[in-house]
Amino acid sequence: MSDAVAAIGATITIDGVAIEEVRDISGLEFSTDEVDVTSHDSPDYGEEVLPTIKRWGAISFPMNAVPGAAGQEALYDAWAARTSNAYVVTYTNGVTATFSGFVRRFGLSAAVTDINMVDVEIRPTAAPTIDWGS
Repeated sequence: MSDAVAAIGATITIDGVAIEEVRDISGLEFSTDEVDVTSHDSPDYGEEVLPTIKRWGAISFPMNAVPGAAGQEALYDAWAARTSNAYVVTYTNGVTATFSGFVRRFGLSAAVTDINMVDVEIRPTAAPTIDWGS
């Protein structure tokens, strides 16, 4: 039997303020760039690469638009001011991701057959800290 934990109940905060009615959270996505250093002297005439820049991508999520929601207003204010803020994502399995970042996208939508939504993308400005829990 699997030891997996259902994701429902994950949270995200901005400067300690809970962001309300967040739906699916995507990201962070860790990757490493590489540079090809293959030459005529490469061992066994094979490809050679070196790791270079670490990247952590962005975090994005839609949320139900809620009038007067303090966390949602804080996200918009952060976008408007172009500030870097403190974010913490807490997953239901006990893992947390803590990082500073800026709101790169704050998109409003109102589909005819759906509810008012906001799509958000936050770009970390430095390496996130991941706490894997106990």
